[in-house]
Amino acid sequence: MKSVIEFSIKNKLAVWIVTCFIIVFGTYAGFSMKLETIPNINEPLVNITTVYPGTSPEEVLNKVTEPIEKKLSNLEGVENITSTSLEGASTIAIQYDFKTDMEKAESEIKEIVSKIELPEGAQNPDIARVNFNDLPVYVLSLTDSKRGLEDLSKLAEKEIVPELEGVAGVSNVKVVGKQNKEVEIKFQQDKLEQYGLQPQEVTTYLKTVKNDVNLGMQVLDGKEKVIKVNGNGDSVETISDLRIPIISTVLNNEITNSENVPSVSLKEIADVKMVEKAQSVSRTNGKEGISIEVSQSRSGNTVEVVEGVKKELKKLENKNKSLEFNSVLDSGKPIEDSVGMMLNKTLMGAAFAILIILMFLRDIKSTIIAVISIPLSLIISLILLKQLDITLNLMTLGAMTVAIGRVIDDSIVVIENIYRRMTLAGEKLSGAKLIKAATSEMFSSIMSSTIVTVAVFLPLGLVDGPVGELFMPFGLTIVFALLASLLVSITVVPMMAHLMLKKKAGVVEKESSKKSITGYYKVLNWSLNHKLVTFFLASALFVGSIFLIPAIGVSFIGSSGDKMILATYNPVSGSTEDTINSDVKKAEEYLLKRKNIKMVQASYGAGNPLNPADTKQVMFFITYKDGLKDINKEQKAIVKDLKKMHEGEWGFQSSGSSNGKVDVFVYGKTVEDIRPVADEVKGNLSKNENLANVKLDLSDSLNQVNFNLDTEKMTDFGIRPEQVFGKLVPPKEEKIGILEVDGQEAEIKVVEGTVLTNQEELVSQQLPTMLNQKVALNEILDGEVSEVPAFITKQNGEVYTKVSAEITDKDVGKVTKSIEKEMDKLSVPAGVKINIGGVTEQIDESFTQLGIAMISAIVIVYFVLVVTFGGGLAPLAILFSLPYALIGSLVGLLIAKEPISISVMIGTLMLIGIVVTNAVVLIDRVIRNQEQGIPIREAILEAGVTRLRPILMTAIATIGALSPLLFGGVSDGSGLISKGLGITVIGGLTSSTILTLVIVPVVYEALMKLNYKFFKKSKDKKEFKIGA
Repeated sequence: MKSVIEFSIKNKLAVWIVTCFIIVFGTYAGFSMKLETIPNINEPLVNITTVYPGTSPEEVLNKVTEPIEKKLSNLEGVENITSTSLEGASTIAIQYDFKTDMEKAESEIKEIVSKIELPEGAQNPDIARVNFNDLPVYVLSLTDSKRGLEDLSKLAEKEIVPELEGVAGVSNVKVVGKQNKEVEIKFQQDKLEQYGLQPQEVTTYLKTVKNDVNLGMQVLDGKEKVIKVNGNGDSVETISDLRIPIISTVLNNEITNSENVPSVSLKEIADVKMVEKAQSVSRTNGKEGISIEVSQSRSGNTVEVVEGVKKELKKLENKNKSLEFNSVLDSGKPIEDSVGMMLNKTLMGAAFAILIILMFLRDIKSTIIAVISIPLSLIISLILLKQLDITLNLMTLGAMTVAIGRVIDDSIVVIENIYRRMTLAGEKLSGAKLIKAATSEMFSSIMSSTIVTVAVFLPLGLVDGPVGELFMPFGLTIVFALLASLLVSITVVPMMAHLMLKKKAGVVEKESSKKSITGYYKVLNWSLNHKLVTFFLASALFVGSIFLIPAIGVSFIGSSGDKMILATYNPVSGSTEDTINSDVKKAEEYLLKRKNIKMVQASYGAGNPLNPADTKQVMFFITYKDGLKDINKEQKAIVKDLKKMHEGEWGFQSSGSSNGKVDVFVYGKTVEDIRPVADEVKGNLSKNENLANVKLDLSDSLNQVNFNLDTEKMTDFGIRPEQVFGKLVPPKEEKIGILEVDGQEAEIKVVEGTVLTNQEELVSQQLPTMLNQKVALNEILDGEVSEVPAFITKQNGEVYTKVSAEITDKDVGKVTKSIEKEMDKLSVPAGVKINIGGVTEQIDESFTQLGIAMISAIVIVYFVLVVTFGGGLAPLAILFSLPYALIGSLVGLLIAKEPISISVMIGTLMLIGIVVTNAVVLIDRVIRNQEQGIPIREAILEAGVTRLRPILMTAIATIGALSPLLFGGVSDGSGLISKGLGITVIGGLTSSTILTLVIVPVVYEALMKLNYKFFKKSKDKKEFKIGA
């Protein structure tokens, strides 16, 4: 490495040119990187959604869900297959391992499902990977003072949607609340009976004659020709006049061969008319209108997509002066705000670090040389992040803030040693030789400390799932910055030192510096003379801090602090459209009365982008007014009130409504097996004062009318079962074609069945008999009402239900432990089992993985140190600095009332590398002194005094760089990094630095003396090695 240092000093221009290139490319990379709030988490989940209209959950389970599940049961890499069979639809979620190639997995599922024969009436399954980009990134409401809803719908479909779909990065544009024209064909049951026609018979005939039919290729006149039969009916009138043959007359031989087959026009047996229907409902601040939801592609940049959409909307608004767009959801602005805030914190941290270094070095030139590593290291890391297509987000910017304190360490150590030797009275070297010698002297320690810190982040590769996806860019950013800082410290720093610094022999240290050094010398000497007392006091502090953990509490992850809530409302099963509309209006009225709410946009009927089959789910976009300070408090109040208002289930994204959710799953063979246990679990959770909104999925039920047919009476009257079924089947719509009307497509739908309001009307319907009489249904059947589950859920072949509750206490860990104890007390029958999930499962899984990562990091660090020092005892002494970092971290978390979360665990992982760095610098000097023949005690005292300033300088600079993270938090969007990580590193670094300067020398001397005594007794004393 000496050649690299020498080259940098001799070829200053070359180093400057390379540095300039790096600055230019890095600046370009920074400005061209995508902006996101958090890294995109690719959930390894494939959803299969199958719509089967007019069917019960049990029928969906038997005819759709189970046949698909059986075919998919042998897929490789699958962790769980979870299904939900509900009224008229089936959803199957296939959860893979995070390392699975999801494109290949999706293709395999599509191939298998395409071969499955589903029952008549079931639609083709929709198969898609779960992509959170499917959620809209921009939502706007559309109003026009001159246009009605119908004209507004046409404008949206013909002009607005095509323009927005042309914006780069847009994957889908959906219009909610639009009016569609339909040709409605509603059968008159009495007319059908009069002509002996069945609804399905007429529907099939209409499908055949209305639509074009391609019959393939036929060789005619020596040439292949396409055979096609054109459909009839290009207007409502022609469709109404279509003649329907009365086939039953022919079958009964009621006509002769010379007569035409009797027929009847469609308008004689059905009402045929053009109607306007809203397929979905959209209201903004209580007013009906149209909303447009824009989703981005997987490769899209949210900020750029939103900006592109806004530009197109501005053009459209200029063309249509009466048109008004109101932004309901703008995902671009929060990203810009939160990234901007984190960038400010990064710059502020850098400024604090520079000021601290200047205070220590008290030399502007030396400070400039030292801090040059900050921008250069970060710029190099930006170039590498850009190459890996990693976005600029809270995690990468947070990592840069954290890295500032560490990237400057190597340069500080080098420049401090250069400056120290330049001001040393007895220094013989000067100029380039002095700088080369001083840099080379520190290279082994800065290289080993950098490698150690980098090695700490290698085990992050062991952490999979959302936490691994979230924090991997964080770890990569720090690794890139640290490696860059090592390169800068041995190239740019010595080059600039040779250019800017001159030897100042005999510079006298200030009195304050002498006093601090003298004081430390006395403390260290006393500690070395009283090892047991020193070790006991430090250990007592460590053990005492461990007892603080229960008082600190445990949480999963911080809040992002968005100024918008995306709320979903799932009405009680069986709710009619009128009931849903009433519930939504009540919620809207409540929300609009709150003084801090700016806008409320509600929509339903269009389906959730992540669950298209659930058309009854209502989506609310709730936007706050600017200037709201305590967002969490406002959100908690809203969530609490809304959940009291309706019996349906509310869900909230970015709500900050509670510290987490716990789910208790009860598994078994049948619903009847699990219901008693689930009821007991619900009752148990309801008694827990730290839980709210306890809900059992099985409580959501449908009323089922079970009819029993009197087959003897049916035989007496000559009534066939299908006649009875035809009367009992609920009204249903079937699309049979498309009609072009005024340049707009209108669906042609057949409506079968009669809308009835109660059970009495249903069973009072008349049936014709073979005796030309009419019989009421209640004469040949009787029915009773029972309750059945609104949906049936299965996981890996077992039926299950879920009892969910929200945790209101800050200490999630304490609450979940109490739940686990109560669940263990329950008497569960054979074949039934209980599992606890939700945030509890996330905490357990993530904390376990991070715990393994920490242990792995310590093992890797020890190995690196063994290689560096050529023995095992010196590294062991260095590792003694690690436990004492927890003292400051835990005390800091307790004082700040910050729970132990994922960001705290990542901070602890970082501490392993940071804390060891200081100890490495100290012990490296001790070993160098011993190699020069200095006795161990003198070697330790001299190393402590010499390394005191660089150790304090790097520790305080790191603390200064991280200090901006302690301020702000939820409201500025930096909750994911926020105070948790900052407090952990600052507190841990404070306690470990103080104790490293004392405990590590004490342990090192003790180990060296024990080692010497052991080898002194052996015959071969040459086996003893310094630092072994």
